[in-house]
Amino acid sequence: MNIKMHFSDIDFIHGIKNKDEKILKALYHQYYRMIRHFILSNNGNEDDFKDNYHETLLVAIRAIQKEDFSLTSSLSTFIYSISRRIWLKQLNKNKPFNNVGDLYQQAFQNSDDDIEKIVEEHQIKEKNINKIQIALQHIGDNCYQILKLFYYERLSMETIAEKLGYNNSDVAKNQKYKCLQKLKKVFFENNISDTVIKS
Repeated sequence: MNIKMHFSDIDFIHGIKNKDEKILKALYHQYYRMIRHFILSNNGNEDDFKDNYHETLLVAIRAIQKEDFSLTSSLSTFIYSISRRIWLKQLNKNKPFNNVGDLYQQAFQNSDDDIEKIVEEHQIKEKNINKIQIALQHIGDNCYQILKLFYYERLSMETIAEKLGYNNSDVAKNQKYKCLQKLKKVFFENNISDTVIKS
């Protein structure tokens, strides 16, 4: 059976809220190729794609069916961002996630995976990552080094304590916490611009 593919974002939103079976079937086909391409292009296989796509659509549908849901971008961007977040989390279980996005999540987010958190991240994460990159330049060399060693080089607190001359890992851990608080303070209080830092 052919599924018509000309529904607008508004059609999808209304249909999902009303649990319209035709819309739900169309939704499955609408973003199939986009998400499949994303997963297969980022170290995933067909089984990974199927698992990811199923979870992505469940999360999206649950979010859209909430009374206070408001789409602030295109539906395709919303779906893609959910899929991407789920996939990066899966990759993060298997190997280090060596980029500033990991630091953003550790410093500014809880571990909860509720719908509100996913929607919030979808709206603000990309903008804030650039601001964190800039804020890192304003927290002092010592804080920069400890955060870099922990979040980027994935070193243990014991190793960091040795490299930076702390008495023990507990002292280093306490200093890391203080540095995260300092990063937040710089991030929120000093009007960091949105200028992208070039590597």
